[in-house]
Amino acid sequence: MNEYESGKFHHVARAIIQKGQSVLLLKADGYSNSFLPGGHIEFGESAKMALPREIEEELGVKCEIGDFLGVCEHQWEESGQLHCELNQLFAVTSDELDAEMDPPSREGHLHFFWCHEKDLLEAKLEPSPLAPLIQQYIRGSMKVWWESTLRK
Repeated sequence: MNEYESGKFHHVARAIIQKGQSVLLLKADGYSNSFLPGGHIEFGESAKMALPREIEEELGVKCEIGDFLGVCEHQWEESGQLHCELNQLFAVTSDELDAEMDPPSREGHLHFFWCHEKDLLEAKLEPSPLAPLIQQYIRGSMKVWWESTLRK
């Protein structure tokens, strides 16, 4: 059995929620990296169905799903187990979020914050290829993304 057969696979929908030059990120207790809002797509659920559900669960706000921005494959190891995920990324808007204050989380282990695009690398955004892609997007690039951290 190779490491891929013994690992875990995650299919995830993620939101790029932008206000001006900032994007909404979150951190989980016990982790130094940050990531984008969203979460697991349930079996039989589309990414566009999963994302509003996840945003509602995490933030308690309604949102609109916009353009598909791309895909990022990602892998990491945790407690000796390989994890691989496929992130589908979408532009998302919500009139219920104010860029002047960090929104409260409905889940106690998650902490949301607005991050200026120039600070994305310092925020340790994972998957890491997303930081420069989000910077380009905020600066006007409409190129569809595909990135991967999977080993060859």
